[in-house]
Amino acid sequence: MNQKVETDIEIVRSSDWDTYKRLLKYVKGQWFIFVLAVIGFIVGAGAEAYAANVIGQVIDAFNQTDPKFWLFPVLIFGSAIVRALGAIAGELLLSRISFNIVHRIRCELFERLLVVPSNFFEQSSQGELVSRLTFTAAQLRDTATDAIKIVVQDGAKLFVFLGGMVLINWKLTGLFLIITPLVAFVVRLASKRFRKISQRIQNSMGDVTHVVSEAVTGFREIRTFGGDEHETDKFTKASDRNRKQNLKMVATKATSAQIIQIFVAFALALLIGLLLQPGIIGVMTEGQLVTYLTLAGLLASPIKKLSDVNARLQRGLAAAHDVFQQIDHPSEIDEGQIMFDQSKGLIQFDNVSFSYDQKNQIVNEISLTIEPGQTVALVGPSGAGKTTIASLIPRFYDAQSGSVLIDGKSVMDYQLTSLRQQIAIVSEQVTLFNDTLLKNIAYGSLANSTESEVRTVLDRAQATEFVENLPDGLDTLLGDNGALLSGGQRQRVAIARALLKNAPILILDEATSALDTETERHVQQAIAEVVQDRTTIVIAHRLSTIESADLIAVVDGGRIIEQGTHSELLAKKGAYSALYEAQFEKSAKPQIKSDYSGYSPTTINLSPESRLVDSWYSGSSWLDLFRPFSSVFGWFAKRRRVRFEKGVSQQWKAPIPVVVVGNITVGGTGKTPLTIFLSRWLTKRGVKVGLVSRGYGGRAKYPLLVSPTTDIIGAGDEAVILARRSNCPVVVDPDRVRAVKKLVREYSLDVVISDDGLQHYALNRDIEIAVIDGERGVGNGRLLPSGPLREPISRLSEVDWVVSNGTCDTDLGVSFDRMCAVVEAFVSLSSGRRLSPSEFSDLAGNRLIALAGIGNPMRFKTTLETMGFGVQFVAFDDHHEYKESDIRDMPAGPIVVTEKDAEKIRALKVSKKREIWYAEIAMSFDPSVDEILTNTFSKIGLALK
Repeated sequence: MNQKVETDIEIVRSSDWDTYKRLLKYVKGQWFIFVLAVIGFIVGAGAEAYAANVIGQVIDAFNQTDPKFWLFPVLIFGSAIVRALGAIAGELLLSRISFNIVHRIRCELFERLLVVPSNFFEQSSQGELVSRLTFTAAQLRDTATDAIKIVVQDGAKLFVFLGGMVLINWKLTGLFLIITPLVAFVVRLASKRFRKISQRIQNSMGDVTHVVSEAVTGFREIRTFGGDEHETDKFTKASDRNRKQNLKMVATKATSAQIIQIFVAFALALLIGLLLQPGIIGVMTEGQLVTYLTLAGLLASPIKKLSDVNARLQRGLAAAHDVFQQIDHPSEIDEGQIMFDQSKGLIQFDNVSFSYDQKNQIVNEISLTIEPGQTVALVGPSGAGKTTIASLIPRFYDAQSGSVLIDGKSVMDYQLTSLRQQIAIVSEQVTLFNDTLLKNIAYGSLANSTESEVRTVLDRAQATEFVENLPDGLDTLLGDNGALLSGGQRQRVAIARALLKNAPILILDEATSALDTETERHVQQAIAEVVQDRTTIVIAHRLSTIESADLIAVVDGGRIIEQGTHSELLAKKGAYSALYEAQFEKSAKPQIKSDYSGYSPTTINLSPESRLVDSWYSGSSWLDLFRPFSSVFGWFAKRRRVRFEKGVSQQWKAPIPVVVVGNITVGGTGKTPLTIFLSRWLTKRGVKVGLVSRGYGGRAKYPLLVSPTTDIIGAGDEAVILARRSNCPVVVDPDRVRAVKKLVREYSLDVVISDDGLQHYALNRDIEIAVIDGERGVGNGRLLPSGPLREPISRLSEVDWVVSNGTCDTDLGVSFDRMCAVVEAFVSLSSGRRLSPSEFSDLAGNRLIALAGIGNPMRFKTTLETMGFGVQFVAFDDHHEYKESDIRDMPAGPIVVTEKDAEKIRALKVSKKREIWYAEIAMSFDPSVDEILTNTFSKIGLALK
């Protein structure tokens, strides 16, 4: 960067005097204030010299017959007051001018940023631009007025003091001035070094700002990928370069100043030596001698300050060259004369080519016609040129050959402001400002929109739901780049802004690429609303989002290699068909192979207890031996429940509603993922939720408040997952009553959800939810130990809601709703890197090693296989305590585990050596479930927004 900046400065360099004259033009309109400041400094200097003269008069007064000693204190005090008033007036007036200059230049720099071409930002780092507006612009005070202040104030003192010395003895003063050439020589040498060091300081300060800016905007990536040491090293080196250059500046400044001071001291010593010679002092009175020496001594201070001014001047001139370089940068070409009334939306690319560096063609002879009201999708691999093509429409870049036309006229013929008024853009990286939600939507030219209009577009953008949950609604401050909102919420705000603009042309650039399934559904509904009655260009990698487009153009290598509708392109069996099959055929028709270098596809490492559980679900006949014990178990279970119902055993009623999620069978059914789903669903609707868990496997002192970073040894794995995925307070305690009491005591909540507490009757509940494993059902339908049931099947008719995890073919005797386990993301255990299923598939291929130590491990295997992966699967007992050998002995390749297993594997050393990922599971329902839950929770008094 340093070499680049120095080269640029050489290209635009004019003489320092020309640069200084340009700076002085900013004083225009303030000359009267400037003249008053100069007068103030001259008056102050004159008063200081007069005080020296008064001291000489005091000495001479001793030889007078009638000295007026009472007058001298008055004169000295008066001269001090005059000096102070002059200095204060000069200082304040010049500071006012200097701050005005910096303000005007900063405004010009910022205004220039808004009109320079896009390539200016690509060629400049963010830190460099910020540093120029803050640090570099502030340096101009040194040149614009601070240097003038020193020249005027201390120059006036030098002139007055020397003038007084000449009047007293001009011969001696002439000898004193022999140091002038020496001072000039030192100043000249120092000037060159000051300039070079000043440029380096500005560059190094830009580096510091750049590193800080990257660290602030990328803090999530830095923490996720462990980049703190790397960034710290970068900042330390940048800051150290700045420190060294500043030290060099101080050293040069101090050395040159002290050398000049030595020359002055030498001249003063010579002067005193001459005064002691016979015949010299005889022509001067004693008072004149004292005055002369006083004035000579006072010269040291202004000479020192005037020698320092050179450093200020060179630092300011270096800053001025850098600042004027940006101010002089040409604006975007805006020579068009045509003003839009309302565009029809006809867009044509006529043999268009474009390159960023004049060498590599990014867009190569593109020809495409988009009819008014059409939705056209641009698809293709990353780097194919899709975004660049779309960027040519609003003229973020200008085509180097060919023409981009709107309504039959070249975009170059339209005024830029009018052209861009016809276009709205929603991109993957939404930019929001640190302002209220209302002002982020009604932004810029939309600022006069009414609150009613904003609420209308929010409703159309599917955003009303989360907006109502914000602390201050539309007046909520969103934070830096909308930090208060999730990715999907930011996307919907951007869509609302586009709807409010109501432009006839809309560009959607990867607007849903990074969203989960539920959020994408909301955003797609919003997009379906926004594309109506307007010409739309959609850039997408997910081909499922653009199947209904009027026209699909496949871009590769900067060229359109295919175009047509979805069905037409599939029928061609060309590039689009290959892209489509790559995304969808793999999951529709999985190719699962049965061996992995000698390993069998499935390994079962189950204890006798787990094999007994499998027998319950497989219908083994030998279980008939346990039927008598099942009858005894059923009698005790029923008697225990009746005791609570009749009040024989005490049942505690919480002051807020309690929801219990459980099952009537032994083994995993998906209770925890359902609990997470419910907590998120309620939170989105403004309900404050707390969770309790039994903390299976934990060894803490209960009750224990759990956070995402709590050690699973104390809390158990499920509780930590609940805390991390729900963002709700979680308390672990096998005694559910004690857990709920702690939650209610420490938090202000609206509802508590108990994970796995259906049979814990000591806790009174307002809603009961039972989860059934759709794949295994209720096994052989018998009670423990002959079967998997904790309670009779008839218990399902008494709960408020029955949910089947997957398709259930068992006749349960009650109606139920089906939920589906969906893998939202794969997360790296070592780095925290989070990939969507498609991204993970691209990274890992179609073969995986999978481990599961959960209630129904085979369900995890099935989930991965339906996604198109061939799975080498190893099953363990529920809540299996993993050992190093469990992982170390696995074959080479990526390992995928459940989120619950990940909590325990994370503590193993081998997790740092193997590539291990966990699947982040979420539960998905039919949209009709929203109505069921709304009715269910409204009955217990929860106010849903």
